[in-house]
Amino acid sequence: MKKIIIWTLIVLTVLALTFVGAVIYEKMTSDDAHWDMQVRKPAVYLYPKSDSYISVKLDVNGRITEDIPPYNDGWNVFATSEGLIENKYDYLFYEASLNKIELPSNGWVVQYNNLEEWFDEYLIRLGLNEKEKTQFKEYWLAELPESNYYEIKLLEDSFLKENMNLIINPEPNTIIRLNFYFRPIQKQIELEEPIIKTQKREGFTIVEWGGILENKNQP
Repeated sequence: MKKIIIWTLIVLTVLALTFVGAVIYEKMTSDDAHWDMQVRKPAVYLYPKSDSYISVKLDVNGRITEDIPPYNDGWNVFATSEGLIENKYDYLFYEASLNKIELPSNGWVVQYNNLEEWFDEYLIRLGLNEKEKTQFKEYWLAELPESNYYEIKLLEDSFLKENMNLIINPEPNTIIRLNFYFRPIQKQIELEEPIIKTQKREGFTIVEWGGILENKNQP
């Protein structure tokens, strides 16, 4: 009888330790996933051919965590051809926590001290205008913590369509979406750079920039 009680206690102890370990592991991995997949400040610019009302809806594989103006069930806004929204906003703002992340194999490695110069060159080549580039820099240069280098990758259009889709009515003629992945690193690594083709703006144009910051410094 005593042996049965002892073995029962041992089994219960093992099960309890296994459960506690699983809970701790789940918390650690969910915390890692959280910082890894928080999309910061996607800014959506609207440039209709003429002043008009525009409907913008977000199809996010995750949840929206911030929005300006209030998103509710979608943005229905008035925008001028110069891009002024509701007579006071330069862009629609949101942040989102995604359920998944897929990164391309190519990208850039940039020294921290050269980030501003890199943004000045590459954001224009990737399709932003001077105003959009300046607002991008104002946000991200203040957000990126100091590190020796940054690994920078551009999320692919197929991933954005699947996980951060923009549904816009009327349908735009040109869509430029630049959502980056930033990873601070201490040592330089080799990455194949993507081929850049500057997209020409024609007709009703949508521009978006944003990013994901991996906020753990890596070797």
